[in-house]
Amino acid sequence: MKITGLKIRAVNIPLIKPYTVSLLGKVTTTRSVIVEVFTDQGLVGIGETDPELMFTGESQQTVMTMLASHLGPAVLGIDPLDLEDLHVRMNAVCVGNHFAKAALDLACHDIWGNYHHAPLYQLFGGMVHPRIEVMWSLGSDSVEANVADAVARIEEGYRTIGLKVGTLSPEEDVRRVAEVRKAVGADIKIRCDANQAWSTNVAVTTIRKLQGYDICMIEQPVRGWDIEGLAQVRAAVEVPIAVDEGFFSPRDAIKLVRAGAADIFSIKTTKLGGLLPSRKAAAVIEAAGHQVFFNSMIELGVSVMSGLNCAVSTPNLSAVGHALNSVRRLRDDILKTPVAYEGNYIVAPTGREGLGVELDEAKMKKYSTAEVLIP
Repeated sequence: MKITGLKIRAVNIPLIKPYTVSLLGKVTTTRSVIVEVFTDQGLVGIGETDPELMFTGESQQTVMTMLASHLGPAVLGIDPLDLEDLHVRMNAVCVGNHFAKAALDLACHDIWGNYHHAPLYQLFGGMVHPRIEVMWSLGSDSVEANVADAVARIEEGYRTIGLKVGTLSPEEDVRRVAEVRKAVGADIKIRCDANQAWSTNVAVTTIRKLQGYDICMIEQPVRGWDIEGLAQVRAAVEVPIAVDEGFFSPRDAIKLVRAGAADIFSIKTTKLGGLLPSRKAAAVIEAAGHQVFFNSMIELGVSVMSGLNCAVSTPNLSAVGHALNSVRRLRDDILKTPVAYEGNYIVAPTGREGLGVELDEAKMKKYSTAEVLIP
């Protein structure tokens, strides 16, 4: 089998409500790229990626350019089932650009599953988790707004609430967490994500205050490059520390494990460059005795299904609700068959081949802002 062509489209779908995140600011829409990989045997693979400039330096525009001018031409003619070769060729073209590479990785994995008439999780070793609890994450907002939103989500059935911290002052963040804890009661899990906002000293001081409110996880309290600072924070507090912006590869996983810098590792299959490196990283983390948290960008259904196929076949999942519900934040999605949820659980895609996705072309036409064909 050979790759004969690609269709690359930029897709923007508005969020139901703006989402405020430290360093990223207010997010109001997806900035996704959808890729279709065509083969000489008629099989078509679908991939997606959702870059963010302040996250890795990649944007929707840079991904479109990298795929159209560099990565796309480099993979024409190769066998999409040779997934290791795919990454060898992409890495020979450029360093980094994980989000651009992930779009092709996901599409070729989709072809792999369709070729074998099996869902990807079966090819990954089978199903460990038939369904996975998801959380609801709240952006930085007023205390009153966050409390009202948290209570509403608990009434909908969520059992894990995420709170973005770091945009406001530490004192305001502690107060927000305290009031949310008071409002939702002792049985609800609360996790916080600082998105790199704090220095080491501020992180330690703030997390020690937050410990009194039974926080189950603090994600990326310091800058992603500061492995030593992250290790210092982990050693100084009782709350489990998660790493996200400091973790982009299996090699990063090894460095973080050796440094004793994290308890929980946040996997976004697009952030790590696709499913192949994500699964390799998950294996490293499992071997080290740590846990995996499946996270997401502001993404469409293809990326969510990628994370889901990987998550249901990964044994060492964190016990908190995972972030595989980005599509619930959006006004619409681009899949013919929606991602399946049962209350606060996302359900494994049984009976679907590959990623388990099919594009709704009417919606693709409605939300696409640019298109490139190769060759």
